Amino acid sequence: MIPERLQPLLAETSELADRFQAAGFRLYLVGGVVRDALLGRLDMGKAPGPEPGRDYDLDFTTDARPDAIEAVVADWADAVWLQGKRFGTIGLAKGGRRMEITTHRAEAYHADSRKPEVEFADAIEADLSRRDFTINAMALALPDLRLIDPFNGIDDLHMHRLRTPLSPEVSFSDDPLRMLRAGRFIAGYQLLPDKELVDAVVHLRHRLEIVSDERIRDELDKLVVTEDPSDGLWFLVNTGLAEEFLPELPALALEQDPIHRHKDVLAHTLAVVAKCRPERILRLSA
Repeated sequence: MIPERLQPLLAETSELADRFQAAGFRLYLVGGVVRDALLGRLDMGKAPGPEPGRDYDLDFTTDARPDAIEAVVADWADAVWLQGKRFGTIGLAKGGRRMEITTHRAEAYHADSRKPEVEFADAIEADLSRRDFTINAMALALPDLRLIDPFNGIDDLHMHRLRTPLSPEVSFSDDPLRMLRAGRFIAGYQLLPDKELVDAVVHLRHRLEIVSDERIRDELDKLVVTEDPSDGLWFLVNTGLAEEFLPELPALALEQDPIHRHKDVLAHTLAVVAKCRPERILRLSA
């Protein structure tokens, strides 16, 4: 029996899942929509983050290669875009909902590159192993919405624990932006990072230099509009990660607020940010 909280996903995905099944391919729903559905936080009409008025996007992964994905959706979608095809991703829109379908892949950054080298995989477990955190390394097999959770992400969700599927050194070397992303999930889901994860960020923080400014900006934007970004911002400061892209933030800890002498300027600033409405410009101004 499909739990009631997952019924909206069944309605949204059944037609597409049937098409992939008829073509002989497997299709899985992945990403934040899975995590939030399992937590009972899913509202299909409201996406979290910097664009709270926008509908959730739906992300899928499949064993079908990009040409096959395009063939399955070409006469079904309202629109199809192929900018990400060489990376395995076909984008589409259907009934006002945006979707991305990506061939299972295992990707990694070279030491001096800002772009990942993409390799396709045949198994969903290989794809999930290369994702950022265990809470995001879960999938729902379609059309029956069977949970695929090889790294116990659902346990970590309920225990408020932040871990990586592989060792954090491997995960953060594959994509250094994940170190910054950890702050967003710490704040947004009230998670406690494993000591191994924290140690890896301290050790690998300089690797953030290979990540583009635009990706760093976008991730910071998502962090500052969480309900209370304080714990995430403290994580960036305490691990030294903020020194790599926003050194003004940890520098505040060196000054004393002449009025509120019990707090340094950093603690006072983060308290002010937390009290502001969760709007990007307002929070950044604070």
